Amino acid sequence: MALIDGQPSVLLQNVSKLIRQKVKDQVELVEKFAFTLYGNVAHDDLVGRIDSDLYGAALSLWQTFNSHHSDDAMIRVFNPEIARHGWESKHTIVELVIKDMPFLVDSLRIALNRHNITAHLLLHHPLQTFRDAQGNITEFHKLGTKANPSTKQTVFHVEIDRMTDKTAMDQLTTELNSVMQDVSLAVADWQPTKAKLEQVIADLAKHAGVASAEQLQQAADFLNWLAKDNFTLLGYRQYAIVPIAGDYKIEGIADSALGLMRRSTSRDLMLSDLPDVARKQALSSDLLILTKTNNKSRVHRPAYIDYIGIKRFDAKGQVVGEDRFIGLYSSSLYNNSAADIPLLKNKLAKVMEQSGFAVGTHAYKALLNILETYPRDELIQADHDELLDVATGVLQMQERDMTRLFLRKDAFGRFVSAMVYVPRERYNTQLRKDTQRILQGFLGSDEPVEFTTYFSESVLARTHYFVRINDSTVEFNVKEIEQNLIEAARTWEDKLATALVGSFGEVRGRELGNKYINAFPRAYKDEMLPNDALVDIAKLEALSADHPLEMLFYRPQEESADSKAVRLNLFHKDSPIHLSDVLPMLENFGLRVIGETPYAVRCPDGSVGWVLNFSMEINGAMPADFEKAQQLFQEAFDKVWKGDLEDDGFNRLILGAGLTGREASLLRAFAKYKRQIGGTFSQAYIESTFGRYPQLANLLVKLFNSKFDPAATATAEATAAIEAEILAQLEQVANLDDDRIIRRFLAIIQAIVRTNYFQNAADGSQKPYISFKVRPSQIPDMPLPLPFFEIFVYSPKVEGVHLRFGKVARGGLRWSDRREDFRTEVLGLVKAQQVKNTVIVPVGAKGGFVCKKLPTTGGREAWLNEGKACYRTFIRALLDITDNIVAGAIVPPKSVVRLDEDDPYLVVAADKGTATFSDIANGISLEYNHWLGDAFASGGSNGYDHKGMGITARGGWESVKRHFREVGIDCQTTDFTCVGIGDMAGDVFGNGMLLSEHIRLQVAFNHMHIFVDPNPDAASSFVERQRMFNLPTSTWDDYNKALISEGGGIFLRSAKSIKLTPQMQQMLGVTVASLTPNEFIRAALMMEVDLIWNGGIGTYVKASDESHAEVGDRASEPLRVNGKEVKARIIGEGGNLGTTQRGRIEYAMNGGRINTDFIDNVGGVDCSDNEVNIKILLNALVASGDMTLKQRNDLLYSMTNDVADIVINDCYRQTQSISVSMLLGAEQLKEYTRFIHALEKDGKLNRELEFLPSDEALAERMVKGLGLTRPEMAILTAYGKMVLKEQLVTPEVSEAPYFKQLLLGAFPQVLVDKFATEMETHPLKAEIIATKLANMLVNDMGANFVQRMMEETGSSVSEVAISYAIARELFDLPGIWSKLEALDTAIPAELQTRLLFQLRRTMRRVTRWFLRHRNKTLSIGDTVEFFKPALTRVSEKLDTLLARAEADSLTLYAQKLQEQQVPAEVARYMAQLSTVFSVMDIAQVAAAEQADLLLVAEIYFKLGDKLDLHWFLEQITQQPVANHWQALARASYREELDWQQRALAQVVVHSCNGSCVAEDVVGNWLVANDSVLARWRLMLAEFKTTKSHEFAKFSVALRELMLLSHHCDSVK
Repeated sequence: MALIDGQPSVLLQNVSKLIRQKVKDQVELVEKFAFTLYGNVAHDDLVGRIDSDLYGAALSLWQTFNSHHSDDAMIRVFNPEIARHGWESKHTIVELVIKDMPFLVDSLRIALNRHNITAHLLLHHPLQTFRDAQGNITEFHKLGTKANPSTKQTVFHVEIDRMTDKTAMDQLTTELNSVMQDVSLAVADWQPTKAKLEQVIADLAKHAGVASAEQLQQAADFLNWLAKDNFTLLGYRQYAIVPIAGDYKIEGIADSALGLMRRSTSRDLMLSDLPDVARKQALSSDLLILTKTNNKSRVHRPAYIDYIGIKRFDAKGQVVGEDRFIGLYSSSLYNNSAADIPLLKNKLAKVMEQSGFAVGTHAYKALLNILETYPRDELIQADHDELLDVATGVLQMQERDMTRLFLRKDAFGRFVSAMVYVPRERYNTQLRKDTQRILQGFLGSDEPVEFTTYFSESVLARTHYFVRINDSTVEFNVKEIEQNLIEAARTWEDKLATALVGSFGEVRGRELGNKYINAFPRAYKDEMLPNDALVDIAKLEALSADHPLEMLFYRPQEESADSKAVRLNLFHKDSPIHLSDVLPMLENFGLRVIGETPYAVRCPDGSVGWVLNFSMEINGAMPADFEKAQQLFQEAFDKVWKGDLEDDGFNRLILGAGLTGREASLLRAFAKYKRQIGGTFSQAYIESTFGRYPQLANLLVKLFNSKFDPAATATAEATAAIEAEILAQLEQVANLDDDRIIRRFLAIIQAIVRTNYFQNAADGSQKPYISFKVRPSQIPDMPLPLPFFEIFVYSPKVEGVHLRFGKVARGGLRWSDRREDFRTEVLGLVKAQQVKNTVIVPVGAKGGFVCKKLPTTGGREAWLNEGKACYRTFIRALLDITDNIVAGAIVPPKSVVRLDEDDPYLVVAADKGTATFSDIANGISLEYNHWLGDAFASGGSNGYDHKGMGITARGGWESVKRHFREVGIDCQTTDFTCVGIGDMAGDVFGNGMLLSEHIRLQVAFNHMHIFVDPNPDAASSFVERQRMFNLPTSTWDDYNKALISEGGGIFLRSAKSIKLTPQMQQMLGVTVASLTPNEFIRAALMMEVDLIWNGGIGTYVKASDESHAEVGDRASEPLRVNGKEVKARIIGEGGNLGTTQRGRIEYAMNGGRINTDFIDNVGGVDCSDNEVNIKILLNALVASGDMTLKQRNDLLYSMTNDVADIVINDCYRQTQSISVSMLLGAEQLKEYTRFIHALEKDGKLNRELEFLPSDEALAERMVKGLGLTRPEMAILTAYGKMVLKEQLVTPEVSEAPYFKQLLLGAFPQVLVDKFATEMETHPLKAEIIATKLANMLVNDMGANFVQRMMEETGSSVSEVAISYAIARELFDLPGIWSKLEALDTAIPAELQTRLLFQLRRTMRRVTRWFLRHRNKTLSIGDTVEFFKPALTRVSEKLDTLLARAEADSLTLYAQKLQEQQVPAEVARYMAQLSTVFSVMDIAQVAAAEQADLLLVAEIYFKLGDKLDLHWFLEQITQQPVANHWQALARASYREELDWQQRALAQVVVHSCNGSCVAEDVVGNWLVANDSVLARWRLMLAEFKTTKSHEFAKFSVALRELMLLSHHCDSVK
């Protein structure tokens, strides 16, 4: 309220101030008037009002009030303006001052409402005033508070709708004046009128004629009841009824009018003018006429004025007059029980009596209730017969669902009272309006039909219609009107119920009716026909939890033939489908949405179904066969909604090109694949291309079907014809980009060799994913390197690719997060995998998949479950198109057309994101009955636990130990500092940091923490790391802080900064006070430390000229440093990609020791491959029943250490080979350059991809005396093995009995002991032998050994392998090699490497000898058996066979080796090695001459000594070479010299006739041939005079030696 606790509001206080400031007269009265006027106004009505306007309004009304002191009404209707009135209002103002009387407020409101004017504010106050002689107010008070006031007036301030029309305002003023006059008349004459009524009552008996006492009493009681303020008297007039010539005239008595009757002139009326019923009633003996007038009251209540006529009779009972009262029944008539109202109680009693119902019965009570609740006006006006008919009719309805009409025509023909009963649930505004219209029509009325509706607990709603009629004689048929009302009341629901029964039968129809009759919203009913709802109900009924969407796509029948308009109804359970969800889908189908209307169908059981109606147009041409298009669209849209089909522009082809949803998915899959292989066009552009050329899209699908549909009967000619048609249509494609896109799609289809597109799921449905196998070499402009095969997998939920570089290939499957370029990621990984796999049987392979619909809710578990589901799809898609082996025979996959050769080998492994998925893959392998079984994916629950074995870390640690050894440190016994990447919970990092008890870990970091221990204690920190590793899970925060040295700590990566302690500053070599976590890690990576051990994820080192974008790992970008900035002595790459290859090379060029990740962490791959090969062997035994699965698993577990030993040996040997190959540095650069060229020539190597130096860079290194770095040598080592693995898969090798030992050596000894025979039939026998042989060749002899031998001798790969195998076996290379390896840390690493290199060089000579001279009819074993005894005997007696000086030289060399801690046996072997190389020639001479072996040997060596052949050999060996051809020449000179020495020795041996003393026969021969030898001696003298020689000199000298042997032989 405006007054709060008696205090005026601030606004009223401001009004008061204005009054005091501006008003000059009667200030206090004006202020009081304002407070009176506004004091009780609601706060809401004052909000936003201005004090000056309130002041103006109050002052204006005061002035009107003050100036008007008469009883008549003073009315002002005006629009206040500042300029004219000093205040303003947005409304029109009505000011009214009038003598106070009843009915003023009601009558004023009625008047405004009658003119449809809204009163926004109505203030009124009845006041009494005291005025002076001039009429001015001297004081005023609330009415009734003072005696003898001058005036009693009510003031009105009304704000109404703004009126701008002066005429309208004048009319309103006139109307209000008229109303006020009516009120004044009614009020002024109320007492006389009441007195007149009382007089009539008193005289009633006099004028009752022959009325019975009962009639008289009833009339008197009723009139007395009215006189007791139960009737608001508004007027009176007396009438006389005068007979005139067969008629009667009803005429008003002059001056008898009171109240409102004064304002009307009495109009005489002839009785014959009235309707028959009225005439009868007028002349009947009834004392009372009770009806209503034609006019609505303008006073008190806006109802039709009630008419009470009291007849006056003469003594004969003839009607002679009437006392007519008009007014309004008071509320007591309507609120009190009818039994309490005179006249009504009698009428009801008579009706009840006539009904015949016994008192107290149900029917009696029901009928009485009907009457009690019947409209009181009707009870009064209707006679008892009419009431009985209506009441009985209502009772007979028995609360049933039906519509009834009861009509009663007013006796005077002025109105018809219509009582309409309808079921309450049917009643609504529309039905009411329809009923009004029907009644108007049938009754011929043009007046508005009044109505009053009554609701009770009854199922029926009753509406009383009051129809004013123009023709009092109108006739009507109640049943006809009722029937029309029934039809009008027959709701949409009724029609639906009928349709349901007609469509579904009685039982089901009623069941559905109960469910759906009242379920549809009004908007739906307004728009749809009941028959439309039949279809929708059928669709809604088809919905379920598993099938939440139904639809109907159709063309409206009303549309013309050229219209593109279509409709779509979507039906969904429980929740609405939002337009924002559906609109993009529809637009992607090529539809333009014009309108959408959702309808909620709420069933009685609480379930909700949604019907969404879309009005659309097709962009493009309307499909010719719309029925087919309808089916295609509905199937496709359903799949899109379920997520089985992607929502993109390819769906336009369903309506635009007539493709199925799956065919559109096929093109989509090609687009996704095109994107992955480097397409420059966006998918949106590709979609638009096919939108422009739908026929070409159709042809591409047709071509694909022709090639790969197993059920198709298309011939090669038919397929070629389709291709020709595509090419012909491409000629019509004007846009070059469109042409390129479509040709790319054509190339992809042409490169596909297999697909699962036509395979069905177990239930016969289409598989929700597509996979196709491609030959990348057949697709132009593919990114390099080109895999041998690749499989692309597409589905709406997952995409993936599997790249293979050979038929037997393996590699991990990565859960990638690079959706746009995961193939690029996988291609980079498979390139690394290819070189990593050189140590194992399969070549490189790699797979990767991306999850496209990872959940955003549900946490990590939901996220992981979706990843597993995508992984399962990926695995299935791969196996779908992979051959199987059953009983040794190839079994192609079902429903797959194969355009390639048999291809059964598919092995996968874990990778980033899939570490725990191997069991899933193996489960699917078993589900597919794949021949590999659980060997399909290594590392499962029945495989080797890599973390438990620590195999990857142990393999990498072999590299670390070698690096340390080669810088003079034994890291297993000597403390060293370390920076680590990872944490102790990780496999590679955790295991790695426990492989030496002398690790002093200064800094380590993962994605959460940075561990800092500036001066760690190796022993205690090792124990703590071991404790953390053994925890179920741990972070660096679990480290015992008490063990961290002073100045260290554990810091969050999320911290803003790390304050550096002096110890940290010293350790990092910085002076700043603090660093951010990222800056700290960078500093740690650049600090001086012995080892960086990478056991984590990320790329942290790059080259200076390499951009971060080229690296690709954005997450690690803030931490990344350049290779030349790393001051660590060694980097151990336990994790993948920790360093880029260019970063490694830069680091190595700056003195760092590093291999590559594929060298260091090969242990895991090697272990997995061993597991696979063992499982393949044992699974065959399980399948044949020779072993149970449990026995197999137990055996697998028991061999864990044996497998680990095999793997660690492979790791050890590989790094050893690199070290030996690196020994001579720049000296060997030319031969490695030659090897690179050979690999490039054969298409095996892309130098740029592997970051190997160009020829110019190699030449520059040659000048600087620099060789290849270890990372580069690692690449060459890998490629050497890679190429050999492929080349050695040949029967010449795999079927050679000698190489069986390589097959057996690939397995633990326990398996060899039990299953050697079964190993002979291993499916991968040839590949295992080739792999082991390739590794043996490269590890022993270097990456380029075989290529060099082939180049120098023209031999084949298998010949080189066989010759080397002979040499290796003959000289017991494995034995001496292992003895040298046993000297790790016992002798200097440099010496050990030189000795190994010496072995390598000699074995190269021996191999070359066998390539030139071996008897190819002999097997490896036979050859070794022939030469081995000779080697043994010569080695044992070598000291006695050599010239003394040479023997002393060998002894001296052996002694020097022993002084360097080389065992005597090994020293002697190494000292003799170069010399005993000649044993093959000696043995053959001895055999040829049938001479004693030792005699031949002695002659051979001493003759060589006498002829200085050994000195000459040294000159050849020391001759520098400038190019490849000179190197070949030098090698040929050595061979030629060996051959000539052998020839001369054979001549000398031949001369002794098999029995002689070596020294004597040599001496005699020399004397005998002295003249011939003179030329040779002269030649040697020439050599000895200079230190450098031309190659031509050697050629000439060797020719002289050859001539010497020939001459001597001929002499002999």
